Amino acid sequence: MIRSPTYSSPISWWSLRREFSAGWRLKVSALLVSSLVGGLLAGGLCGSIGMLCYRLRLMTMAFAMAHAALAGSALALAAGSEATSTAMILALATAMVLGPLADRFGIPLDLMSMILFSTYNALTFIFIVLSPGPALMTESVGQLLWGSILAIRPGYIAALSAAVLASAVFLALFWGRINPILFDPRLAEAEGVNVKLYRYAILLLAGVITTLTLRLTGGFLVFSLLYLPAASSLQLQSSMKKLVLSAWAIGSASAAAGLGLSFLLDLPAGSCIAIAAAIIFLGSAAYSRMRAWSGVEGP
Repeated sequence: MIRSPTYSSPISWWSLRREFSAGWRLKVSALLVSSLVGGLLAGGLCGSIGMLCYRLRLMTMAFAMAHAALAGSALALAAGSEATSTAMILALATAMVLGPLADRFGIPLDLMSMILFSTYNALTFIFIVLSPGPALMTESVGQLLWGSILAIRPGYIAALSAAVLASAVFLALFWGRINPILFDPRLAEAEGVNVKLYRYAILLLAGVITTLTLRLTGGFLVFSLLYLPAASSLQLQSSMKKLVLSAWAIGSASAAAGLGLSFLLDLPAGSCIAIAAAIIFLGSAAYSRMRAWSGVEGP
């Protein structure tokens, strides 16, 4: 037994260890809960918006916006400013100028998206090199490139919750207009639907969601939560509303499973999320093929 220099009551090393262990377990539990909640929200958002972008043929544009957000985060790292706001500004600006730029230069929208993607990718590495200190060894750069569960804070969860609410309200209010566009944009336009307006609204929403998800997955792997849940959903569902809801559920499951693996194995969060999403896709494809072999009609 030893005596505390402040108090006269004896203190055992075992009691100190027990108190430390209890406090550590509490912190770990809080981190796991916040990671799970953040993963469920971010994964669901990415999965559902990825399905909408796929149906509207906006995948290459979403790809360019994601790299715009990545370049914005790298710029903030080099300038010592707040990353999320800078990334959001650049991603939304890209969404707004993509169409006019393509029209101005007379080239397809997909090609203009890939031009911007290449430019943003180059700028990202330039900004990383210009950031102060040993840039490639810093925690900030690691979080920027491949994500981190330590980036999930209460403020981040609040921002994701606001994005979920905004997305749900938008889809609930305008689903009657969006649904025909998802089936056939030309037919919807012939019926008087402003297809371009809704396409750009969804593109702006994708920019916000992609920017928020960067903290979780990192810039190079955010596409795994846009593409893989959508691909998995296509193996399981056929109804448009069910496709979007299924992509939400698969995205949430992928993010939650990946974050759990990241925590247990001490591996990058983005990589684990991508692997989890790929495994779910393989399982969905196998299930769909088994149904076809057994003669069961499609979903």
